Parts: sequence; C-alpha cells; structure tokens
Amino acid sequence: MKGGKKILIDSATRISELMNGFNTAFPFLRIEIYRKGEAVSLGHRDFVVFEIANIVNPKGFAIEGDMKVNEIEKLFLENLGLEISIFRKMGTSEVETTYTSLWTLNHQNNKGEEIHLAI
Repeated sequence: MKGGKKILIDSATRISELMNGFNTAFPFLRIEIYRKGEAVSLGHRDFVVFEIANIVNPKGFAIEGDMKVNEIEKLFLENLGLEISIFRKMGTSEVETTYTSLWTLNHQNNKGEEIHLAI
C-alpha cells in the first residue's frame, strides 16, 4: 500500500472500521465478511470483529497491499473462522476475485482503476 499502510485487525477492531479502512486503502475493491455462510448485515457492522468470530480464541493480523487475495482469505479463516470475498469494481458493477485470487490487493486495485479510467 502507499506509505506501507496496514489494516490491523485486533480485539478492538469494529467491522465498520475494517470495511472503511479497506475501502480507503483499496478504493476499487470491496470486502464482504461472511459468518456461517451469511453476509454480515448492516445492522451488525458496529460489532467488534472478534465478537462474531467462529473460533474460540481469535487472533489478530494485518492486511497489506502486497498480500494475495487467497492469503487474506486464509488469514480470516484461520484466525477468525470467518469467510470473506473480495470484489473488484468493473464500471458500474463488481466481480468477485475468485479467478484472480493469486493477484495481490495492489494489483487487483490497479486493474480496477485501469478499467474505471478506460470507461
């Protein structure tokens, strides 16, 4: 990320803070968090991430721009027991990054920006 910025997820991080921080760092990407297969609803966005964790002893971690999507998915699952999806903006729609999960967040975001500028 620019300036080595990190998104820290710890015992005090609220879901809304995580999502806003992610959107600020990667304006052409969006993260969605799932608990037990269901997307975390707007009404739960003020919960602390550790409160919705699906494991007994959740652990904190950091997200950085040089990390691959599949690495971040693994961190959420192993440290919080939560699944995530990362979407890249493509014009007025979004696509899930499933087929490009080996790309870093920076690369995903740059591709989203390229598409945005080309439209």
